Amino acid sequence: MDKRILVLDGDPVARHDMTGLLSGYGLTALGAGSAREMEQILRETQVNLVMLDMMLPDASGLSVCSRLLSLPSPPAIMMVSDSDEECDVVVGLEFGADDYVVKPYRPRELLARIRAVLRRCDEARAEEPAREAPAAYRFDGWRLSVATQDLFDPRGRPVPLSTAEFLVLWALLDRPNQVLTRDELRHGPPDAHARPAPQQVNVAISRLRTKLDRIDGGAGLIRTVRHVGYIFAARVDRVQD
Repeated sequence: MDKRILVLDGDPVARHDMTGLLSGYGLTALGAGSAREMEQILRETQVNLVMLDMMLPDASGLSVCSRLLSLPSPPAIMMVSDSDEECDVVVGLEFGADDYVVKPYRPRELLARIRAVLRRCDEARAEEPAREAPAAYRFDGWRLSVATQDLFDPRGRPVPLSTAEFLVLWALLDRPNQVLTRDELRHGPPDAHARPAPQQVNVAISRLRTKLDRIDGGAGLIRTVRHVGYIFAARVDRVQD
């Protein structure tokens, strides 16, 4: 299958050079000069990798990275920057990027890293276990419907959830009584087709505790394991609605 690479760079010369380089190596390369142009392309075409420049005219590179990671089938992300400061590289990778390239780059090395990222993504998808997602989870009288993303308290009252809150709760319920890191919570169960941005996980945890606390003791279902992550401390049953 042909791999499509989107080069997102506000500098028209740099964008032209990058797309020309990739095309010269037989890859299908598309160009976008802004986040708005990227959105237009993504509405019409599925891409496998986004070469994301950190400096864009209408958005920050990190906000675009967050947007890409929230897609139902997120592409691989390779951040591109003029800065080789360690903190910039670490932030980019922790935010969810698959690799980080510093300008000026060496063409053959760049090509090898692109192919490595695409190969890792293909291998990760191939290793995902095939399973039927449960229709719902039950815990302490609560019920979470996966199909409709609805949460109901023990009295049958609906509890509204944002997409990030649903995804984080789903990840916790899928692996109860296990310590999960923020990264594991962000990636969620194998069946999940979206991912919250890294900075959304802590906010989602806080809001979930507040919503679960409408029933006495509900906030304590999600416990913090200091310097590690979170654990859902309750029996969880997978059921069919």
